[in-house]
Amino acid sequence: MKKACLIILLSACNAVYAELPTVVDHSSYPPSATPVSPVNAPSTNTLYELMGRLEQLQAEVQQLTGKVDEQAYRIDELKKRQGTLYTDFDERLQGIENKASSVTTPAVAPATENASATPGVADAATAEPKDSTGERASAPESASPVESVPANKATPPAVSASEESKAPANDPAQSLGSAEKQEYYEAYNELRNGHTKPSITLFLGYLSKYPKSAYANNAQYWLGEAYRVDQDNGAALKAFNDVIEKYPEGVKVPDALLRLGMLEQDQKNTTKAREYFTRVLSGYPKSTAAQSAQKKLDKLDEVKN
Repeated sequence: MKKACLIILLSACNAVYAELPTVVDHSSYPPSATPVSPVNAPSTNTLYELMGRLEQLQAEVQQLTGKVDEQAYRIDELKKRQGTLYTDFDERLQGIENKASSVTTPAVAPATENASATPGVADAATAEPKDSTGERASAPESASPVESVPANKATPPAVSASEESKAPANDPAQSLGSAEKQEYYEAYNELRNGHTKPSITLFLGYLSKYPKSAYANNAQYWLGEAYRVDQDNGAALKAFNDVIEKYPEGVKVPDALLRLGMLEQDQKNTTKAREYFTRVLSGYPKSTAAQSAQKKLDKLDEVKN
């Protein structure tokens, strides 16, 4: 009986303590002060939720960091691939020029007797610029009869670097001074490695120093490419136009026309773009640039329809 009474008494005390309200002593505050409400401590569940959210944010940051690193790697790979394409294209083009020069040498030989009185005539004939197929660029009807290579001859195959070193002595590339050739490839290698700013400076210096060089039309074209990669479209348009105006019979003319059309197309000037692509097809129908120009025109027609 005593135990039962004791248990009932303890239960009653606990109930009384549980119902007591929280007491805040405001006696130390001035009468005008605003009473401070009691602040409940955060529950364990809330802390767990915050910790979980923090871990989730950390995981998202790590994921984004990984994507940034992946994109940086891809950009580096694209730059390397672009440089390789530049090198391969230029080497193939120079190989075609060298091979074409060796093919045209027999046709030039009969004129050497008449040219003996005027030094440099035979060399000028063999060094005549050609279009991107390796054939001679179109010349006025009053051109010298030295040009007797059939128009329907096959495009000479590209030659390797070792074959290029065996080019005939009358090849214009062989007549370049070592300093002149070195400066050209120094500028070209800067562009190939993705250093557009230094390559622009070097190409401008090269063209200023060697405006009549056998590589001048190439240097002018690659200057335009450097501006285009650097997203300076205004300077790129001017540089490609200079290829056409300053070197109208140069090997880079069809490629410059193609680039002009592409730049105009990027700027939504479809009329001018179509005009440039048509000029490539009409003026250089057998060139590699003509194939690309035809594809560009086909796409423009699809959009128009």
